[in-house]
Amino acid sequence: MIMDQTWSGNRTNFPTIVSAHADSAKSEQMQYQMEIFRTLLIWVCIVCGLLFAAYMFPAVQQGAWPALVVSVSFLGIALFSGITLRFMKDQHFMRWVRWWLIFANYVVFIFGLLQANEFLPIMALGGTIVLTLAVFLETASNTYRWAIGTITAYVVVVIVRSLIHIPSFDFGPLYPLVLFGTPFACLIILALLGLVTTQHFKFNLIQSEGRRKQLEVQEKQLIESKTEAEAAREKAERSDQVKSAFLASMSHELRTPLNAVINFTRFVIDGDTGPVNEEQVDLLTEVVGSAKHLLNLINDVLDMSKIEADSLSLFIEDDINLNSVVNSVISTGRGLLAGKSTELKTDIEDNLPLIRGDRQRILQILLNIMSNACKFTDQGEIRVKVAHSNDNVIISVADTGSGIDLKDQEMVFEAFKQTKTGLRQGGGTGLGMPIAKSLTEAHGGSIWLESELGKGATFFVSLPIKSDLLAPTMA
Repeated sequence: MIMDQTWSGNRTNFPTIVSAHADSAKSEQMQYQMEIFRTLLIWVCIVCGLLFAAYMFPAVQQGAWPALVVSVSFLGIALFSGITLRFMKDQHFMRWVRWWLIFANYVVFIFGLLQANEFLPIMALGGTIVLTLAVFLETASNTYRWAIGTITAYVVVVIVRSLIHIPSFDFGPLYPLVLFGTPFACLIILALLGLVTTQHFKFNLIQSEGRRKQLEVQEKQLIESKTEAEAAREKAERSDQVKSAFLASMSHELRTPLNAVINFTRFVIDGDTGPVNEEQVDLLTEVVGSAKHLLNLINDVLDMSKIEADSLSLFIEDDINLNSVVNSVISTGRGLLAGKSTELKTDIEDNLPLIRGDRQRILQILLNIMSNACKFTDQGEIRVKVAHSNDNVIISVADTGSGIDLKDQEMVFEAFKQTKTGLRQGGGTGLGMPIAKSLTEAHGGSIWLESELGKGATFFVSLPIKSDLLAPTMA
């Protein structure tokens, strides 16, 4: 199981690695976009600064308001570009881009609207630059919107120019510079965009190839890790099987001589081999008690090893009378309580249904619970209750013993683990309740407890009347 979890963790690393590379690629894409944008902004600041000065000349000399509007527009986009260069941050990058594109479109179409017809192609070239930048920086859906908006604005400008009269103005000696220098500056900006894009694509190809090789290496490492994990898991499973087989074999080999020790000692106690005095009887009785305790421990280890090896078989009967099983448990409980001021009470529902299961294993479940209750209850009472609920029979054993702390309650059902109270009072291996849990679940039932420290504990066992998991061993 440990190895399965280990490989499961490794296996989830591959999508994580791919996701990390995707995030890295996204970050690199943004850096590339910011590089394009910054390159454009620098040139916009230079070109628009020069155009501001060129258009301010006729605005001042001739008092031409169209030249003044265009000049102020160029100054505005130059200043906004500088502010964007200074304060633009990664987390608000697209917000700066969109505001700049809106402002740039305004300047481009004001440029075309307020001048002579020969400047319309320059307006179209400026609009192309803005649209190209939108293609590089925006999402696909927003790119379509920018394209539709730009084309629509161009058509509107052309129509409006034909409908209204815009006062003309003269650049004087600056006319050739503005008419031919402006498209030349636009072409330089487009060329720079192309250069940055080409460099990025080359770099991206190199990076992609590097990532591909890195992913291949990591995938190979993960496959090797999987192979190693599977080999380790198989080795662990084999070791577990060997351990279980060893425990089962040793338990069997130990039980035979222990039973012989118990029986021969009883013969001696009974005087079959000759007379014994009272002191010898007491000592031999202690030997029998210790041997029985050891035998119980060995039986628990044997059962647990069978459960872990998934080789525990049940002898299924279809008509088990729980009254007789519970009465046997109560009789054993009274024997265990001999010498204690603890009262054993019962509350068994009349006409309990016959259930399907392994009689001996059900008895073992209840005996484990009863022996625990008797072990930890020195005074007060133990109450056994059996009731029929829907398709299940609920058996509860409540005691007034020391109780179990909430933080220790899960430990009760774990193999080879005991609470502090259990270690101090009970001894044993800590296998009784884990075996009871495994046997209950093998019957398709469930076991749980309710307890409060110092106020006793109640163990519940729910067994299905006719479990679909079980088929009668003998028809």
